[in-house]
This record gives sequence, C-alpha cells and structure tokens, in this order.
Amino acid sequence: MEHDFVDDLEIISDVQGRKDWQKFSFPVSYGLFTRIKWRGYAFDFNLRGHLKKISGNSSVWPNPLEQIKRTDSNDFLYYSTDGYENTYDLIKNYYVPYNEIYTSPIYDEIPLETPHVKQALSAFDQLVEKTSRLVSSGSKEKTRSLLQKIMVFNRRTLALEGERLHHIVGGPLPILPPDTINVDYEVIPLRVMEGCTDHCEFCRFKTGRTCRIRSRENILDQLRSLKSLYGEDRINYNSLVLGENNALAAGIDLLEFAAWKAFEILSLEKSFQPGEPNLFLFGSPTLFVRTRESFFERLNALPYNIYLNIGLESLDENTLKSIGKSLTGQIVLEAFQRALHINAAYSRIHITSNFILGKSLPPQHVEGLRDLLLGVNRRQEKGTVYLSPLIGNSERRQILREFKEIKRASRLPVYLYLMQRL
Repeated sequence: MEHDFVDDLEIISDVQGRKDWQKFSFPVSYGLFTRIKWRGYAFDFNLRGHLKKISGNSSVWPNPLEQIKRTDSNDFLYYSTDGYENTYDLIKNYYVPYNEIYTSPIYDEIPLETPHVKQALSAFDQLVEKTSRLVSSGSKEKTRSLLQKIMVFNRRTLALEGERLHHIVGGPLPILPPDTINVDYEVIPLRVMEGCTDHCEFCRFKTGRTCRIRSRENILDQLRSLKSLYGEDRINYNSLVLGENNALAAGIDLLEFAAWKAFEILSLEKSFQPGEPNLFLFGSPTLFVRTRESFFERLNALPYNIYLNIGLESLDENTLKSIGKSLTGQIVLEAFQRALHINAAYSRIHITSNFILGKSLPPQHVEGLRDLLLGVNRRQEKGTVYLSPLIGNSERRQILREFKEIKRASRLPVYLYLMQRL
C-alpha cells in the first residue's frame, strides 16, 4: 500500500482488502483496489479504474458505516445498517443491499434517491473531471497511471461498460441465485442458455425469450470477450454464475465444458481470493429430480464449490395452483429429499432451495413447509432454504412472523431471498 498526495487528493494505491468473503458488522472491502480520499469521501476504484464504492465521514454521510457499491452492470447498491440488530438472521448479511430495481416488503426503503447519495455521485463527477486536469501532476509514475485510468471512466462511460458486459453475454441476467450473497454478488456472468424451460405465472423475471441452449462456440466467444473486458481486474474474482434461469437444462456435457473453459480462460484459480472458485446456477425441480446420479458425480469433479438453487416454491398443491406453478407436491417432495441426499453425498455441491411467502396463500403452505423442515433428521449446515416474499402480495408483519416460525422449526439454515440482478 502506497500513499501519494496530488493537490488536495490523497491517493492510496495497492490497497489489499480481505482475502475471504466473511461477513462483518462493520464495513470491509475485498480484493485489490485504489482509494482516493477527497472532501470527506472515500472513492474506491477497481484495477480497471472503474468506480467500485463510495463512503464518507460524518461531514458528508449520515452514517459513515454505510456505503454505495457499483456493480459491473452499472447498477448501484446501497449497503444500509437498517435493522442492524437482526439483519444477519434475516438475510445472511449484516448490511441490507438495497438496489435500484427490486424492492422487498421487509426492506422497502429507497436510499439511493436520498440527497446525500446524489451529492456523493455529484462529487464523483467532479473528482473524475479533476483527475483529468491533474493527470500529469503526480510525482510518481504509479499515481499518474492511476489517474489516467480513472479520468476515462465518468458516469457515461461506466454505463457504456455495463452495456458492453450485457452485449457480451446477451443481455442482463434478470435474477442472480440467492447464494451469490456469499461472495457479495461479485460474480462473472456466463450464459449457457436463454429463457427458462418452465412458464410459471407468478415469476417476475421472465426475459420473453424462447428457451435455447448456447453452443460451445458461443460460450468460448463469451469467455474470450469477458477476459478482455475484465482485464487485470480478473484477479478480484473467483466466482462464476451460469445463466439464465434454468442452467441445469444445458446438460452436464455443456456445463462441464463451460466450467472448465471459464476456469482456464479467466484464470479463476489465480484469484486474490484463495481456495476453490465458486460456481452458481439455477435449476428446475422437474429436471433436478430426473437428473441421473452420474451428472452430480461429474459436477462434483469440477474444480469449484457449486451452488445449485432449485425453485421448489411450495409443498401444498393448492398453493402451487394459485401461483401458476406447473408442479405437483410430490415432485417438490422428491426434489427436496434428493437435495438432502446430494448435499450429504458430494462435498463440493450445495443444493439450496426457494419457497415463497405471501399474504393470500393457503395456511397449509406454511404449515407444510414448517413440518417439512422440522422433519429433517438432524441439523445441517448445507442446504440453505431461501424464503421469497411474493412481489405485491406480501406484508411485512406477516412475512416476519411466518419467517420466524419456519426458521425456528427448521433443521436447515433459513434466510430471506433479496433479489439482485447483473
């Protein structure tokens, strides 16, 4: 870590954040980055010179523990201490990552529209303009190089970088698997299929595309372009998400191909974050139940910790019908039982599941889910269950009451699912 001062900027280069994804009740940063302190703000930049985070001291920020984070798709997240005393129990994170797109009946504030956020983004605009004037003023070559990177990426060009990412993979991923919160949503996207094999009426994350599996040539094209896009900042990533909403449908041959090629081309094993990389994907219950055991044997042989999330939604037949889910309670039960088996049998595979919550659902839904989770033989660390409040059909008080009831009964970890996209 090196300090330099140019005009009234304090520039700290080669900052090393944490080498793990552990969660803390105070602000932490991960990976390698540059920090510029100016006018009460701290601006963090990744190794490409892109804005990554903004925080501030008490002179410019109502709560110095809170911060803004910019994603690779150019969305902004606001990390708030709202509900600080019990937030981790609810979402597996001490901070609530509010986004610009999806709201939650539990966390329905919109902090990104507050005056201090707008003021901070305006300060960033001024900082970028200032770096363009000071770029030749640094006494150190490293400082001049950093300023040359930062001056290029104002808010307009950062938006273009987000569009470039979407162009490479064929559009935004409308929803990230819930387990990506484990790595603070720091994932590289790779599309192995488009659309979804299911057509659930309640789903708000449809892209309108016909279900189509990508070719090996297309996957290689994506990976080569992603390598170029992320450049030297690839060292800060050790996680891959395979899109879109049912990557399981791509089949083991293509998934295996994509995972190995990503491992090689993106050099995921050389990440600043030590240990095996992570791979995240969605799968449908019907496909999951029908998948042969050899599929999971091959999946487990990949050099990743693998998180496969299955949308089970409900064990109750009437609930499934009310949300337009083309499933039976029997398939849901079989998928849940198979998830328990896979989690016990394979060290690298984590099967997690989603169930819904909502104010107008039959009472048998919560009762059945509570009994199902209580019936697990013993408490387990793997197999997290995520509860998803239905958008427009949920009330905070009821959701919290049912969540606590289910979590107390469960022998598996239970958290709320906060929707994020990329």
